[in-house]
Amino acid sequence: MVVKPSPGVVLADQSACPPAFQLQDVTLRVGRKTVLDNVSYSLSAHGALLLRGPNGAGKSTLMKALVGLLQPAQGSVRVLGRTPDQARGHVGYMVQKAEAGAPMLPALSHVAATIGGQFWGLAWPGRRKRAALALLGLTGAQSMAGVATGYLSGGEMQRVALASALSGAPRLLLLDEPLAALDPQARHEILSLLKRLREKLGFALVMTAHESLQASSLGPDTREAWLCGGRLSSEPLGEGG
Repeated sequence: MVVKPSPGVVLADQSACPPAFQLQDVTLRVGRKTVLDNVSYSLSAHGALLLRGPNGAGKSTLMKALVGLLQPAQGSVRVLGRTPDQARGHVGYMVQKAEAGAPMLPALSHVAATIGGQFWGLAWPGRRKRAALALLGLTGAQSMAGVATGYLSGGEMQRVALASALSGAPRLLLLDEPLAALDPQARHEILSLLKRLREKLGFALVMTAHESLQASSLGPDTREAWLCGGRLSSEPLGEGG
């Protein structure tokens, strides 16, 4: 089935098949703490990874390495077959506990600002506005376009933040604790949304989570990994994994 994207939305490139990311003998440190200790790991081009681990294990730090904000002490990090810096334009990143930096501005402004970045809070060309509305429509947030983000609920704000993360038509989407502080209904809705978006847009996904949920909630080809004590394993490690 061929999916025709909405205006302003581009499907992920299905013809390119390097791994979504690949770690080769990577050691990653923050100060004196070792987050990864000589770890090798990879995620398939269209796969999904549910990354678990106790607080402070380094899940957010690993995501920063994948977008090139942190360099490994040794080893190689490749994202979509390139260095993280080279791949950054093809990676969407939603930080933990997404909050509105300008809560008085409407959701449309926040999303439009991610499409090029130079129109924050100002009037946009019609094409940019249509693209932002299309992204909000993808995440079920189009009705919130004119609402100041300071008035949105946690689940609504996550939908707006997700629309922003999708603005570059990413081939890899990184979501840091997107379910944190959401009520059970909102968590279920966000998971269902992510599963539908993966099916429609074809991106690879890495998501951190503490909540009890099945990996299958994110769709097929979803794996789980636990990060603790510098190790990355397909089985729980230590306490709190």
